[in-house]
Amino acid sequence: MGVVIYGLNYRTAPVEIREKTVVPDETLEINLQKITNRLPEIKELFIVSTCNRTEFYYFSEDDSSSVIEQWLAQYSGIEKTELEQISYQYVNENAALHLIRVASGLDSQVLGEPQILGQVRNSYDLAKSAGTIGDELSLFFRVSLKTAKSIRSETKIGHNPISVAYSAVFLAGKIYENLESKRAMLIGAGETIALVTQHLQGAGIEHISIANRTLKNAKTLADLYQVQAIPLSQINEHLNEIDIIISSTGAQETILKKDDVEAAMKTRKRRPMFIVDIAVPRDIESSTEEIPNVYLYTIDHLTEVINSNLEKRKKAAEAGEKYAQSGSQTYLKEKRIQAGNTILRKYRENVEIIRQREISKIDNVVITQTNQAKIIEELSHTLTNKLTHDMTVLLRSAIEEDKPDILEELKELYTPKKQMMPNPKEPAGDNDEPL
Repeated sequence: MGVVIYGLNYRTAPVEIREKTVVPDETLEINLQKITNRLPEIKELFIVSTCNRTEFYYFSEDDSSSVIEQWLAQYSGIEKTELEQISYQYVNENAALHLIRVASGLDSQVLGEPQILGQVRNSYDLAKSAGTIGDELSLFFRVSLKTAKSIRSETKIGHNPISVAYSAVFLAGKIYENLESKRAMLIGAGETIALVTQHLQGAGIEHISIANRTLKNAKTLADLYQVQAIPLSQINEHLNEIDIIISSTGAQETILKKDDVEAAMKTRKRRPMFIVDIAVPRDIESSTEEIPNVYLYTIDHLTEVINSNLEKRKKAAEAGEKYAQSGSQTYLKEKRIQAGNTILRKYRENVEIIRQREISKIDNVVITQTNQAKIIEELSHTLTNKLTHDMTVLLRSAIEEDKPDILEELKELYTPKKQMMPNPKEPAGDNDEPL
């Protein structure tokens, strides 16, 4: 069979199904060991499990998808018949193609997302720690990940932000040359603000405060990221020292007035202020954009940026797909080479065993001048017969079963080459002594 992927993702299964199949990192190693110990068909295994997918990457000599499916059914509590409807399977080069697409972000819900590459690598590393990685998956992973990295670096698929949170921070970088020295205030305490906080810290901003009507919620989020929490009622007291404001609340009324921003700007000595209002209805009075050196962006502006960047990512993805196809063929080639090397190594080991066995037979024989040639002659015939036995059986089988491809290969292999043929016209050299 070879390397197989069995899985489900955001395209095939709704979130209420996917969340039941998640195998968290803290239990991943033990579950990998449980599967490989209980299911001898699964020789090697690693699992990629995120909010958008759960995929089993395994090596098996037979089609073992049913046993993996049965394990997942027991683990998740989902009926096996239901899993059959929402799962998919890829084998060998198609499996490599899929992993390349997953790791590069080509298969992500958010096209080109950067996190998935690290998630895949982490899953593989955990499997190595669990002892469920062998030669087959090692080769599979190495070639696939190398291609995925090339896609990300060569096509720049992840260089243009297409999330609201990241786009807000991206625009801030267009206003300020050096973000690290800036101070930011975030209004709200929801998921978007949490993501914005991550991106701001990723950009090097250390001075961040989170304001929310419910101070407890602001403090919970602030403690998570080790930033400051302030009551919503006190934001005006901090405005004059703030360079970046990003607001995302569910409030039905305006939170930040033009007059308040204008008053703060008088003490900032023309230092610009960057404001992003992600909320609908809007949190910030629209006329605020009239204030000199104040740059106000709304969700509509971000949507324009996102749509533009999405088109850029789609073009990058087209190039990425070509890389992915090439990478899957590279894996197939490397797999053939690895298999060939394994066969060659085993062949040489077998030849060496035969050689040692035959030599051992004459260890106790007294070799004299008169019988030396005879013993060497007998040894050479014995070695020849035993080394050609398996190939002779293969040749006869190919003839009897009418396998022209094998016969043609053997014919090409064993047709004497011109340079190997002895030349009867050439006299023996000085060093050519008859036996």
